[in-house]
Amino acid sequence: MKLIIQFLFTLFISLALAPIVIAEDNTISIEELEKLPPFPPKFDTLSYLERVNWINERLNEDINAAEEYRLQRELAYQYYFNGEPKLTNAICQSHTPQGFDLYYRHLCVSAEDLNYEQRVEAYLNLHENAMEQGAVQFAVETLSELGWLQSSKGNIRQAFQTFERALELGEDQRVNWPVLNMVMQNTATLYIMYGDAEYRQKGLKLHKEVLKRTKELRDDNQLPPEQAQYAIDLTHFNLGVANTLHERDYEAALDWFGKVNLQQSEQAKSTLVFSALAAVELGKLELAENYLDQSSQLAGSNPVVERYLACYQQLVSLQLNNRGDIPACHNLHSDTQLEVKLDVYKRMSELEQGDLRAKGQAYFYELYKSTLQDQLKQSSSAVASNAELSRLQLESTLQKELLEKEELLKEAERERRETQSNLMYAIIAIFILVVVFGLLQIRQKLRQAKRFKALSQRDSLTGLHNRMYFERRIQRALDAVNLANREEDNKSIAVYLFDIDYFKKLNDSYGHDVGDEVLKEFARRVTHALREQDMLVRWGGEEFLVVAKVDDEDDFYNLAQRIHLAVSQHPFIVTNGIELPVTCTVGGIICPYLADVEQVPQWRILVQLADTAMYYGKSQGRNRWVCISEIPSKEVEEQVLNDGFKTLDKHQGVKLKTSNDE
Repeated sequence: MKLIIQFLFTLFISLALAPIVIAEDNTISIEELEKLPPFPPKFDTLSYLERVNWINERLNEDINAAEEYRLQRELAYQYYFNGEPKLTNAICQSHTPQGFDLYYRHLCVSAEDLNYEQRVEAYLNLHENAMEQGAVQFAVETLSELGWLQSSKGNIRQAFQTFERALELGEDQRVNWPVLNMVMQNTATLYIMYGDAEYRQKGLKLHKEVLKRTKELRDDNQLPPEQAQYAIDLTHFNLGVANTLHERDYEAALDWFGKVNLQQSEQAKSTLVFSALAAVELGKLELAENYLDQSSQLAGSNPVVERYLACYQQLVSLQLNNRGDIPACHNLHSDTQLEVKLDVYKRMSELEQGDLRAKGQAYFYELYKSTLQDQLKQSSSAVASNAELSRLQLESTLQKELLEKEELLKEAERERRETQSNLMYAIIAIFILVVVFGLLQIRQKLRQAKRFKALSQRDSLTGLHNRMYFERRIQRALDAVNLANREEDNKSIAVYLFDIDYFKKLNDSYGHDVGDEVLKEFARRVTHALREQDMLVRWGGEEFLVVAKVDDEDDFYNLAQRIHLAVSQHPFIVTNGIELPVTCTVGGIICPYLADVEQVPQWRILVQLADTAMYYGKSQGRNRWVCISEIPSKEVEEQVLNDGFKTLDKHQGVKLKTSNDE
């Protein structure tokens, strides 16, 4: 028995601590795929079956590995977008996506039969890989899809955290408006679906702001008309649904639905069905019947949506005729959005027909058991597991005491003692299994938390820490200086703010790709110029910030000089061997700098003073460093913060040194 326990313990610990290895086929490179000629123009004019036949004919020809991979991938896309996910999955299994091929990998994840936890894990892996490859737009798209998945399963808190991360990444210039629009639309929809009255109003307001912004981009020719119209129709539809299902303002709902272009919108059938629902609730029976007839003439492609739309059609018909049944409402798809299930069951619970009303109430209870109750149990599982561990430990202790007493009994009771001993070993084995499974769950959660923490504190382009990382650590550094000065240890800290001179002109002249190369090389040079204990962060755009401990003023000036020379001493060599004479302007402040004040000021004041010094350097011609080592009083400090050095007569006692003074 002991050997079995030892084996179980060793097996599960090894499983818990074993690294996860992802096999990846690297036989095809992205360069090989890019060299392939495009498909012939006639391919776009073929029907679905004609495209499949054309691809299969090409696969039977003598082709290289890269062409076969591309054709198999295109065949998977054709199958998936024409309602054949099983055929898509078969291709994904036989022709595994390459690691760099993010969209093909996403297609295979979409087609695979995964449970909720597996799909979340797959989306997280895709997001991480996209960030590693610099594909920020794909990373944002993946987060948006993950957030919607989490919300559909009732994990609202996780969904909001996911969309919050997507909105942070959305500030990147490489993310286009349609993707940002999708993230903001989904965020607004979550506000409306799961928020209180205040947040529902915020969601409606956000939808309207997205609508206004989309129209402005369209009118300024910054967004293609087709994309703009799709986004506008989707926003009109979302506002109509919000007023129908959540606000129950049916007049407003009809107004928004009336603005959807039914000839082009993917939501045409849904628009007509919800319009019929709003009309019948307002007592506009003829209008409701007209909408219902129009919706019945349209077909949809999504089985989940088709099933709940059929339910709403039957609910409208029931109110129009005061008779009939609603079979579609009794059999909603398991993947139906939580907001739709809640709305349908609520409307059923309000029906006059007693049997249907009872069914709606029963469905409410089933929804509670399947979704809400599970969430409550998951929330309490951590506390319950701690109690269970304590119970098992106590049980083990009591059992041990019992066995010690049994040793004093007669030899005739030996068999009974052995039975008791085996029972104790069984309890210990169960205890070990519970602990190991708990470790596996904790390890999984820690891994996910670590991923999000690392993503949130690193700049994806340069690899440097970002402003969030700085704000979480700067106070600790300032507290150390305060403590040292109170103990008369006389420690100083310096803050430098600097940016690339004429960076916008460089971007305009050579393009954003070259600009990105310059930013990465800039970060590399400054990193090598600094000491290991110095903190370097990307402050935003082309601005960088350094926090460093310095011994005296000379050390303060020398570090500014090292940063300046690291950037300016040699030209930057970028794509195609182009040499660029890149320079920077550095502003610095040493702390403490007020002779009559021992307390270190807030970090925002230090950054503002460094910024003031930097802009003074820019006004003097750029390509230099400017360092403030002393300010005579709080009054002068306040004047410098408010006005810079424009209104000070020789800086009124401010001790200011620049690289040109040497």
